[in-house]
Amino acid sequence: MSDFTIWSSSVRSLITELGVDASGANTAHELLGILAPALEADLADNRLWLVWAILRGELPTVDELVAFRRNIVLNGAQKAIRDLGERADSSIFGLTAEVEILTNPILVDVHHTSSTSTMSGIQRVVRETTGRWAAAHELVFVAWADNGRALRRLSAEEEARMRGTTSDQGCDGPPDSDIAVSSKPAPATAQLKRLVIPNGGIMIIAELAADAERAERFLAMGRYAKTKVAYIGYDCVPLTSSETASIPIAAHFPLYLDAVAYADRVAAISASTAHEFESWKKMLPSSGRTGPDVRTVFLAGDSTEPSAADLAATRRRLEITNGEPVVLVVGSHEPRKNHLSVLQAAKVLWEQGEKFRLVMIGSASWNSAPFDVLAKMLQEHGHPLVVLKNSSDGLISASYRLATVSIFTSFHEGFGLPIVESLRAGTPVIASNVGSMLELAERYKGVITIDPHSDVALENALRTALNDPAVLAEKRLELASNVYQTWEQYSNDVWEYFVTESYV
Repeated sequence: MSDFTIWSSSVRSLITELGVDASGANTAHELLGILAPALEADLADNRLWLVWAILRGELPTVDELVAFRRNIVLNGAQKAIRDLGERADSSIFGLTAEVEILTNPILVDVHHTSSTSTMSGIQRVVRETTGRWAAAHELVFVAWADNGRALRRLSAEEEARMRGTTSDQGCDGPPDSDIAVSSKPAPATAQLKRLVIPNGGIMIIAELAADAERAERFLAMGRYAKTKVAYIGYDCVPLTSSETASIPIAAHFPLYLDAVAYADRVAAISASTAHEFESWKKMLPSSGRTGPDVRTVFLAGDSTEPSAADLAATRRRLEITNGEPVVLVVGSHEPRKNHLSVLQAAKVLWEQGEKFRLVMIGSASWNSAPFDVLAKMLQEHGHPLVVLKNSSDGLISASYRLATVSIFTSFHEGFGLPIVESLRAGTPVIASNVGSMLELAERYKGVITIDPHSDVALENALRTALNDPAVLAEKRLELASNVYQTWEQYSNDVWEYFVTESYV
């Protein structure tokens, strides 16, 4: 397939989307002769966005669209189109991608989640939610091209990962010198990337898209394109608790919020998170913006029943002896999770003669070195501390059930999945009495709340849990009556909010 065939296919589709007949055009010059006047006849923002995206083969930023409009007004559409230059995927071997226009699609950005089998809190939400959407509705999963500027269809492996299958089957997706279209043959069609440009429909950002490349392009999409943009809102930690966020994410988060300002909807995972977004939204009118509709769609949580083999293997892995109390902490070791306080409380209690095993399951994160140093020191002094940086779902679910009590005393969370996971496993939780964690404690029984900034409060709560069986017995009895939000309910609620209500 030649470059001209690839290029002309997308341009014909573009002209059709603009409401003009291109059937009589056979050359690049003739196609441009139709496209340019059609564009000049109506310089609506969404038409400029679509033309730029198709001709460049990538999503534009606001600055690029402003410059494009000015060029058209000052010099005419013919010159403005020529000034766009070659398509972004052009190489010495020719065009490397097919660019297709999707009319009124439902796109779901799963860029990070589709590329890995690891399971962070956000990735768990994305997998549990979008996989159910894909099973029940027609949608297109997308990720980002290598240059970070274009949306592409997933590979067969990525698609299978998101749909929870093992199938390898993929899914659906000039001779004139003034536009520099080459006549050399392009790579075989099977090797071409599949870039997609939406015209209308809904773009769902299921992950935290705070990196600059994505945020800039979603901002322009929400502001100019015909496509509605919807976000799952996880938290505003880098804004409201910036001291607990890494420097890169704190630096990029304002741009992410700028993009969200032009979205249609935000489904916040807790009332606490919704309050953060609503409070931020109140600042927008000073810049002439109104912001998105924000709604609490309360997150789900689960803890699968481990097999007998998982329980036995986990008991061996954690070196649990019969009758030994187990205190469990699940979460990455970044400062916001407050794990240094847990280590300190454990050290105090161990030195007071308390007998228990502390198990901490979670990956390393930014500024986790102090945790590693203190944990290693405690282990070298012979204290029963187990730190696991990598674990399976089976090990985690078994650990919840083998634990006497779990601890989740983070300083700030959008939700706090480990709290729900522990409760669903029948294990009481010592948790923070702030934000979404307090919200969970008020919604579900079985939680002991403390001030996360008080080391003494944590020591006392843990000492009581270890020495007074009646306290945890009462909590276990209480949590047995909890009625939990399921992943099925959550995914349906978000879909209803994002998609069904949008088409009413």
